[in-house]
Amino acid sequence: MGKIKMGGNATIEFEADYYEFHITVSLIGKTSGDAISKGHSRTEEILSRLQNKLGIDIKTVTLKDEKISARYDRKDCYRFKKEFYFQYKASNSTTENIVSLLEKISDVEYNIKFKLANKSEKEQQVLSEAVNNAKEKAEKLATALGSHITGFEEIKYEFNNKSDYDYDDDCDEDCDCLSINSYYSATKSLSADLKNPKIEISKSVDIIWTTD
Repeated sequence: MGKIKMGGNATIEFEADYYEFHITVSLIGKTSGDAISKGHSRTEEILSRLQNKLGIDIKTVTLKDEKISARYDRKDCYRFKKEFYFQYKASNSTTENIVSLLEKISDVEYNIKFKLANKSEKEQQVLSEAVNNAKEKAEKLATALGSHITGFEEIKYEFNNKSDYDYDDDCDEDCDCLSINSYYSATKSLSADLKNPKIEISKSVDIIWTTD
């Protein structure tokens, strides 16, 4: 019985399943009370637009962070910041509609995170491909040596393999994604017809195969 040590790797691109839209209200006031008052007013304006135009249930919007801080580099200056987010099924057309609601509002920032549903299943798919890749290469080498693969003795795998998305976040098939009002439509733009982003997952393994 012999042994063959062979590594395998696989990379698969998956289309994003849903988007996470983060909105940050950021403005400055002369006093902390002034900054808070302006910040709350701007926040209410944004949430009202999201609710009335897109039909978003505000109870599904998640508050991520809120704070008021003094600007020590400027006298009598306080900054208000409040960040909240919501999720919806991947759609660039929906994103354009949301952005169109924000473009006429000042003191607002936004960023979008692209996410995968059923992350663990997709990781398993890529890992299986990496194992198959290692086995195929080992079988070719074994054949060249006049033997056959009979099994494996040891497998090494790093569980912290990286991908292009946040491994701390997950969403199953029934993730709480909003159904955005499709009756509202912003001015038609070319950006709405862009393909959804791809998220790459890579896995690698090292396996010691046994041969006859």
